[in-house]
Amino acid sequence: MGAHPAQRFSVLHHEDLAAAVQLALTGAMDGRIVNIAGDASASVYEMAQLAGVPFTPSAQPLERPWQGQVDTSLATRLGFAPRMLTISQAGRQQRL
Repeated sequence: MGAHPAQRFSVLHHEDLAAAVQLALTGAMDGRIVNIAGDASASVYEMAQLAGVPFTPSAQPLERPWQGQVDTSLATRLGFAPRMLTISQAGRQQRL
């Protein structure tokens, strides 16, 4: 994939995606573009570890550290609240 191991991405658990779709079906998101994600981004390195895939760390600086992360404040204002806050929580609960 060529990603830097420290690059972070906004992620969302599939159960929270279902909740976001249910909220959208109420009309709360009509006419808007709404970013949906959990409360914490995850690094490529963290995701690889959870998947059991070896990934070499890197000391190189990130070129665009905010790339891959979204602002979910509108979703929060519209009533979306993720129950699975992080991928680490999902891993601990064996719900990946």
